[in-house]
Amino acid sequence: MIRKESLGWNLARLSLAALTVYAVFVQANHLIAKGGFQLGPFLSFFTIQANLIAAAVLVIEAVGGLGISQSRRGALRGASVLYLGITGAVYAVLLSRLPMVKQIVHPFADGVHHLLMPLWVLFDWVALPPASRPTFRRSLWWLVYPLAFLFFSLLRGAITGWYPYPFLNPSQPGGWLAVGIVSGIILILGCGMIWVILKLAPRGRL
Repeated sequence: MIRKESLGWNLARLSLAALTVYAVFVQANHLIAKGGFQLGPFLSFFTIQANLIAAAVLVIEAVGGLGISQSRRGALRGASVLYLGITGAVYAVLLSRLPMVKQIVHPFADGVHHLLMPLWVLFDWVALPPASRPTFRRSLWWLVYPLAFLFFSLLRGAITGWYPYPFLNPSQPGGWLAVGIVSGIILILGCGMIWVILKLAPRGRL
């Protein structure tokens, strides 16, 4: 077990946080070079949001919690593991082989955001688990953000015609039925991930 006061571990957290933020800028510059960058849509991708959330959580842990309670810090860490787990899984299964995705995703940012960061936050969670682990029931609140993202993306898409991911676009083959099925599968996947994430940490007091 890695000790909480390990300076090296906290420096690693800060380094990974800086790396993922740097990768966000690399991806933005890549789109700018291709003439396809727009700030609103860029920040509307779950990948970008989840990685920025994870970076913030890593910084909070590395600097001692910033006065946030142990229980809330544990919940934030678990949520960031979930969001990046969803990011990595959905990208690997649904997006990574699409030609349009390969054209717009920078290889460096791809590796950091879809592989390195999901693996790191999971390793961080397992190697240095939170002082207290939330119950499964309370951890279901972690799904509020992905559900809000889904609702906002569909609402925005209905208004503007732009969707961050092809599987959320009802104009694609399968229409709204396909969108509903894929969204439902991702929701079930999220519940399963929460159960696994909690099993990888010691039982807490919450």
